[in-house]
Amino acid sequence: MFQSVLLVVLMLFQTAPVSTDTTDLSSLSVQQALEIAYRQNPQINRLQYQIRAQKQQEVLSFGISDPELTYMREGIEGSEFTEQRWSVSQSIEFPLTGIYRIKQERSATKSLELKLQDLKNQIKSDVKTVYTQLAFALQSGNLAGERVQLFENLREAAQARADMGESSEIDAMQADLQLQEARNNQETTFKEIMNARYDLFQTIGLDPEEQTYDIGFTDTLSYVIVDIDQDDVMERLQDHPKLKQIEREVDASEYGKKLAKSTYLPNLNLSYYRQDFGKNYDFYGFEIGVTVPLWFASRQSPKVKQANALQNATEWKYEDSRLLIKKQAEQTWHSYESAKNNIERFRENIQSKSLELVQMTQKGYSLGELDLLTLLEAQRTYLRTQETYYQTLRDYYLTVIDLERYLQTDIIFN
Repeated sequence: MFQSVLLVVLMLFQTAPVSTDTTDLSSLSVQQALEIAYRQNPQINRLQYQIRAQKQQEVLSFGISDPELTYMREGIEGSEFTEQRWSVSQSIEFPLTGIYRIKQERSATKSLELKLQDLKNQIKSDVKTVYTQLAFALQSGNLAGERVQLFENLREAAQARADMGESSEIDAMQADLQLQEARNNQETTFKEIMNARYDLFQTIGLDPEEQTYDIGFTDTLSYVIVDIDQDDVMERLQDHPKLKQIEREVDASEYGKKLAKSTYLPNLNLSYYRQDFGKNYDFYGFEIGVTVPLWFASRQSPKVKQANALQNATEWKYEDSRLLIKKQAEQTWHSYESAKNNIERFRENIQSKSLELVQMTQKGYSLGELDLLTLLEAQRTYLRTQETYYQTLRDYYLTVIDLERYLQTDIIFN
């Protein structure tokens, strides 16, 4: 079966332990964000009330009608009368009809409960996704600050060499232009961080009055490699809440067909009465009646055909959802595998070499052995490599978050 986290390779950022108390929003972790989302999401609240109503529908499906109390009197022109009678009548549907209706309603209730579970899984995925985007934006902000620091150092080095006559003033001007560009990039990154914050607030339904600038975000992108087997993903698909929900819909439609067929069976009507023929209530009696499905061609038969068609439609709905989920799961797994391989290549080779390259060129430029263009290209390569690495790490997180829905297991931010 599915193997969870096998090895924590490297923690780029430490995740501090935080309280799950959502009343304190000085910091916001993924778990706190999820608690707020579960509490504030309109779809979750609507489904919860639908489930409550559906459970009451189960009680109403027993098919018990109210008894009927009647009084009859004949011959009331004078003081004399011919006959009068008190009676109590009770209609009772055929037992199988009530049994099938109860089972149909219970299947409908279970379907709604599974729909709620699938909705919570989707909201969990959405919250983790936007939190990942925010964590990536924050890391991009750190990288933008590092970019500014690199070019500030470069400008100082270029200006120092120009003052000593070891290089032209053009090098110092070009270094200054690169610094201004880095500062502009930092401003753009700041705007992306603000947008990512508001995306998270909107997703979890955080009240606007609580959306303050001093909220910190404690969970960050950490390089945690997990081994997820494709066969495990495929095996777990049969337990996907979406498919199990439609299975319950199929069950409900099957009971609906049996319920329609049960209408061919007779209902019963019982009546007990006391009767007076002008002297006293000296007579007691009872009546038993049954319904006869005489007009089955226009009543019962269309109901059975309709229920049969609905059952077939629900079965095809299940097949369509099964194929779609299978395709999405396979595509997500291949994306995860690709992202994991890319990260490993970055960590094993590219990242260390790009850092070594920029350090060597910085030293060579300060000694006058290399020109400015060589140093600029080395720094751009290093920054580009770092940026690509964090993008790949973000994509890795997003694919693992998608796989969580199919595996029904928390892997990231658990």
